[in-house]
Amino acid sequence: MQSSSSSSHSGSPPGTLHRVPGLYFPDDNLVLRAENHLYRVSKGVLAARSSVFRDMLSFPQQKGCEGEETVDGCPVVRLHDDPEDVAVFLKAIFDSSFFEPPPTPTTLPTITGILRLSHKYDVPHLRRRALQHLDTGYPTSLSVYEVSGTETFTSDGLNDSLLTIMVAGEVGASWVLPTAFYFLCYSDMRDILNAPRWPLLSPADKETTILSYTRQRLATPPVLPFLRIPFTEGCTSLDRCTDYKAAYLEDVGAWNISDPLGSYKDWSPFVDKICDYCLTRAEEYHRAARKKLWEELPGIYGLPGWEVLERARGEGLAVVQEGG
Repeated sequence: MQSSSSSSHSGSPPGTLHRVPGLYFPDDNLVLRAENHLYRVSKGVLAARSSVFRDMLSFPQQKGCEGEETVDGCPVVRLHDDPEDVAVFLKAIFDSSFFEPPPTPTTLPTITGILRLSHKYDVPHLRRRALQHLDTGYPTSLSVYEVSGTETFTSDGLNDSLLTIMVAGEVGASWVLPTAFYFLCYSDMRDILNAPRWPLLSPADKETTILSYTRQRLATPPVLPFLRIPFTEGCTSLDRCTDYKAAYLEDVGAWNISDPLGSYKDWSPFVDKICDYCLTRAEEYHRAARKKLWEELPGIYGLPGWEVLERARGEGLAVVQEGG
């Protein structure tokens, strides 16, 4: 059967089928179809990379069987996946330069699309690589969190946090969830509830978000008292330090109410206005308070402690590489 006949099986007009450029190889022998997107690829290469496809394609094809769907003379396998995810997944399989390990830059939709499908179709080396990329933006230690510029992808905040939470839950990457939920709760709750991806979250993740939003803000006050502690025993400019901290406390607190883990360097209006003694003591207090909050972070979102999450991370990133 030709493509016009195969279209009739889906009830779609013939013109709606879309052969995806760069992933429709005229000499190959299998067509994958996601919605109305068509990808013509090598059955042998796909089976070599994915145990799920290998098993799926091992069943003998009965050529000419009534109702068999074909396109351009090739058998069609329908995938119930997002076409954009399928596209990046297949590019990663058939183009070795498309999805290289960190620190090569990529995008979060590319990472999550490949992660989803490499997990679903069992392509261990791509699953591991996607987790390595995700790991650069969602650290499990405060020291790594404090280092900027190590991410292999940029984030738009709210939408990317929702995407990460969705996919991490699907593939069991629990160790990225504390920072993903933390980044999500930066945003105003009204923006979260109105985000396009919000309805796609699982009921459990929605409940966690709503409860954690308040918990995260309740966790902020213990980090901020350094702004008002009068370190009088060693202060060399008590009146100036006290007046300045009182004047700026409200503004600085408002800037960081949603981000208590923000770096001490973020308090620039405060840092150069008080005496060296107060500055040193304030920085020590702030560092200790942030460390305590980081240790408590997984519990805010109903997750096991960092020790458990670190073990899960080690197991997830240590998947035996197969298939190239």
